[in-house]
Amino acid sequence: MSGSTEPGSVVAQLVETMRTLAGAHPGFRPVHAKGIVCAGAFRASPQARRVSRAPHLQGALVPAVIRFANASGNPEVHDGLPGVRSLSVKFQLADGKSADVLANSIEGFVARTPEDFLEFLRAQLPDPVTGRPVPDAVPRFLGSHPIARAFVERLMKKPVPASYAQASYHAEHAFRFTAADGTSRFGRYHFVPEAGEAFLSPEDGGKRSPNFLRDELDGRLRRGPAVFRLQLQLAEASDPTDDASALWPADRARVELGRLEVTGISPTGPADERRLVFDPTNRTDGIDLSTDPILLARSAAYSISYNHRSKGE
Repeated sequence: MSGSTEPGSVVAQLVETMRTLAGAHPGFRPVHAKGIVCAGAFRASPQARRVSRAPHLQGALVPAVIRFANASGNPEVHDGLPGVRSLSVKFQLADGKSADVLANSIEGFVARTPEDFLEFLRAQLPDPVTGRPVPDAVPRFLGSHPIARAFVERLMKKPVPASYAQASYHAEHAFRFTAADGTSRFGRYHFVPEAGEAFLSPEDGGKRSPNFLRDELDGRLRRGPAVFRLQLQLAEASDPTDDASALWPADRARVELGRLEVTGISPTGPADERRLVFDPTNRTDGIDLSTDPILLARSAAYSISYNHRSKGE
């Protein structure tokens, strides 16, 4: 499917359906609306240059803009509610360009194609007459889409993170990494917290303040940086590289790409929220896209979303 932004395109319908589900929140993203923009830096490990010739993987210290977020489309969502959390990183390259990595607190994705994802979202829309969710719409969709059912089952088992800095984050998409000698491998990114993982039960999370994840991160960063190790899980020949919904076996080899330090919360957060776009297709030489249809649709979706956000819609 193409990444068309035409009103009738699947991508445009995806964004509009997300906006409907999120409700009216002018100036905010339709998903991942509640976020925290931070500053930091990344330094690649010696192993990274053997995987890719990308400039930020050669060992120099690279400034980075980081955003933690809740996947909800409600910017006022309580931090203690179960759900997906995300980590997005914009590596700021020496030539004034950038390269982005996006990752979520759960592996995989709910659909293989934009069309299936749109069907999943539409199953959650309220009945136009009653204004309430259609009781059997989501169960009916999950019953006929085993990929989505498996994803939702995994998600329901995920506890609430006690800190944005103590959760692991996993990129959904595979990319082709090419080294200086021309050798290439497909891989997926994973961010692993050096402080280890820490979780809360939904009951305990609900007792905390609505913005406890921001408060906790602010206090943590005042004492020192939050550190993540960026790893690359390497695909074997049998692993699908064009399917965001497919999990690779956990025993696949991982390469340590480097160390990301989150050093502080941006003092211009509200302006950053409107200005910044994190797009996984924004990459640099040495990193190439797969043919994953979800990945190829995302840039167009972000363009539509940014257009609404920049207009205060």
